[in-house]
Amino acid sequence: MIRTVARVVRGEGTASAIRRSGERIREAVAHAAMRTAGVFAGRTQAEILNVCAGGISPRRGGVAIQLVARLREESASRIVALLHPGGLRLSAPFPHVRGIRNLREALAITGARTAHFEGTSDVPLGTILELIASGMQVIVSVHDFSLFCARPHLLEEPMQQFCGYSLDLDRCDRCLRPAQHAPSAQAERRRLARRVLETATALVFPSRFMLEKHRELFSLPLPHAAVIEPPCTGRTHESAGTSIAFAGSVQRHKGAHLLPEIARLLALRDLGLHVFGGGDADLLLALRRLENVFVHGYYRAGTLPMLLERHRIGLVLLPSIVPEAYSLTLSETWLAGAIATAFDHGAIAERIRQNKGGFLAPLDSGAAGLVEIIDRWKRDPASPRAEHPPAAPQSSASATVEIYRRCGALPAH
Repeated sequence: MIRTVARVVRGEGTASAIRRSGERIREAVAHAAMRTAGVFAGRTQAEILNVCAGGISPRRGGVAIQLVARLREESASRIVALLHPGGLRLSAPFPHVRGIRNLREALAITGARTAHFEGTSDVPLGTILELIASGMQVIVSVHDFSLFCARPHLLEEPMQQFCGYSLDLDRCDRCLRPAQHAPSAQAERRRLARRVLETATALVFPSRFMLEKHRELFSLPLPHAAVIEPPCTGRTHESAGTSIAFAGSVQRHKGAHLLPEIARLLALRDLGLHVFGGGDADLLLALRRLENVFVHGYYRAGTLPMLLERHRIGLVLLPSIVPEAYSLTLSETWLAGAIATAFDHGAIAERIRQNKGGFLAPLDSGAAGLVEIIDRWKRDPASPRAEHPPAAPQSSASATVEIYRRCGALPAH
């Protein structure tokens, strides 16, 4: 624990370490209170069991953040039962948590006949197929590429000159080559994943890009799939600023390794770069050494629009080198009234094309391509803002409940 705090202080700064520690303490206190409440809660039955194997702490990222926001809205129309690593969380007779981490036990206690897996990373695919074979309805939300590859970001090493990674999906065929005439683990994983996609009662994708990419990767029509945009929890702000920022996880697959070169090119133009978000200590330390970089560190979920407004950010860099599934950071950028620049791939590119509010650079243009966009924006900062606001929790919850009703998991209106 002490080493972790020391690493955060070195990389992100003391204020960021305090924010992280404070959030962990608040989470622990809230969880303890809900576990105590669970002692006094009677038997609760729920039609649907939501399962989130990755956890629901905001520190886990976008999947956890949007899930908690959506289920909070859904609890107004149904009893919510959520199984996650912290236990079984129930909304009735009052919000509480029970110390149950076993799927079968959670299903027995709730009496649920429908299971909704909120993400496929860390979920044994064989377990999903066993539930389907037993006659249960299973709904699967797909938030990344973990059905296709154990590396859910479709990222391989080495080498591509501009970023140090290869993003060629054809290279994944190496995982399919048999070893001593036995099928590879990756080939078996994809076989199971294909069965999940074929036999699940319903599938939910966060973007049209993700749906079409899975149709392509698995050569399946997926007629029972729907696209529901993840909700954004931040409040609307209006940033009329002219400053530049990077926001999100400071990690290589998010393109953060390009930031030192971007900062160097910005310094030649007498421009600075704000960095919002925690991440890899080595990348953060390198950035903190640069005079024109301001590392703000970790921020709490939903606070990015306020931070962008406070620091007068007009342009946000989202230079992910892997195809994003959706990007809640882009949603928060738009809530702040700022615009984004990103590489031309994945759901971010799809969303910017559909909704305006940003610029796109070729993936192989690297840092120079992003700075070229910054130069254009500086010459004409009155760029088009996003035409439509991001999805709200209520709209995502309503769309999900409608799927439950179509499947018969909830009664019709």
